[in-house]
Amino acid sequence: MVTNGRSAPEAAMVDPRDSRDSRDPRDPGSRPHVRVEDLVRGAAPAGERAPAEAGEGSAGGERALAEAGAGSAAGEPLTAKLARRTVPGVLYERGPEEGYLRCTACAHRCVLSPGRAGACGIRFEKDGELRVPFGYVARHYVRSVETNTIFHVRPGARSLTFGMFGCDLRCPYCQNWKVSQALREPEGEGEPIDISAVDLVEVAVAAGCGVLASAYNEPMITAEWARAVFTEARRRGLVTALISDGNTTPEALAYMRPVTDVFRVDLKGWSADQYRTLGGRVEPVLAAIGEARRLGYWVEVVTLVVPGFNDKAAGLRALGAEIAGVDPDIPWHLNAFYPRYKMRDRLTTDPAFLVDVAGVAYARGMNYVYVSNVADRVRELSHTRCPGCHEVVVRRFNYETQEVLLSGGACPACGTRVPGLWGPAAA
Repeated sequence: MVTNGRSAPEAAMVDPRDSRDSRDPRDPGSRPHVRVEDLVRGAAPAGERAPAEAGEGSAGGERALAEAGAGSAAGEPLTAKLARRTVPGVLYERGPEEGYLRCTACAHRCVLSPGRAGACGIRFEKDGELRVPFGYVARHYVRSVETNTIFHVRPGARSLTFGMFGCDLRCPYCQNWKVSQALREPEGEGEPIDISAVDLVEVAVAAGCGVLASAYNEPMITAEWARAVFTEARRRGLVTALISDGNTTPEALAYMRPVTDVFRVDLKGWSADQYRTLGGRVEPVLAAIGEARRLGYWVEVVTLVVPGFNDKAAGLRALGAEIAGVDPDIPWHLNAFYPRYKMRDRLTTDPAFLVDVAGVAYARGMNYVYVSNVADRVRELSHTRCPGCHEVVVRRFNYETQEVLLSGGACPACGTRVPGLWGPAAA
């Protein structure tokens, strides 16, 4: 296999379970549906689907920021602004026939005919090359690393978390929908903030951050930019983290691994119907968790439990078993749902139900299970406990670390090793 003219690493071979690779690109159901001129206009042509519903996608690159074409005209649509903030991409393959490109950034593996964009709406083909987002952020904040729902990485450290526009999924309960779904929703908001990788990392260093994370939208669809930022972050001694929906590929995971420490995954359900609602499939997410662990990422998994969507106890038990089957030391976060976006009519998740699911997960061999966004009612499941003697080794409240009792990454009471990235340096 060749990626942008270079041999891809053996670990980045296509998951054989991904049946989408065998589709005929001439089939209208497997062709992209967004033209570059529509990205510039900010509207889809009559008779064609908008970027929100595009079925296929584009690919990526890592070049100088000078190529991104910064600057905005008055009244210019967001799609046009983003189309100009692009560079040639890396994560793609030639084919499957002359003039076509296949993006390998996410598990959609979008096939692009000339002048078309993918499911994400931000990776597109132009003049024989694949253009990908680069040289901007949609937003960035400095907060505790725990607010990224990462508990075994530098507890108590500050983290600069940044994101861009666009997403490969369309979750109806997305907390960050005004950024991730900005190309699909008229209420989307924000302007691209032009910044170089060096300057973004300098913001993090000046703020005293020990961690730099890509989140808010799906970072793998902007992997070339994330890699440029993470390369500079590693040079400055920061731990780097991808906050991902997990709908990615072995190629993208291998591409990001040299500069990335943490792969934090949202595992959103267990059934084909659930993931169809979100615009994806569960199989690539489960495969990505296993592949990331194999490649040496520190992996943590989050499941937001949404009433009436994925709150069946048997299904959640099955998810816990899948994670434990990869590695029982992978932390699993069971988070409560709060009404938002297109699911404002749902009830908040009952914390007692989450406690019950966590108890079953522990009983079946998982070593670290957390319920942490209902800290006012469930405090004890925010702490990290030694799997040997069950003493608290990291004490937290409301996504803030209060006390770290570990001694060299081990329990001070019994000496049992507690896995994680506890030290100051990147892995």
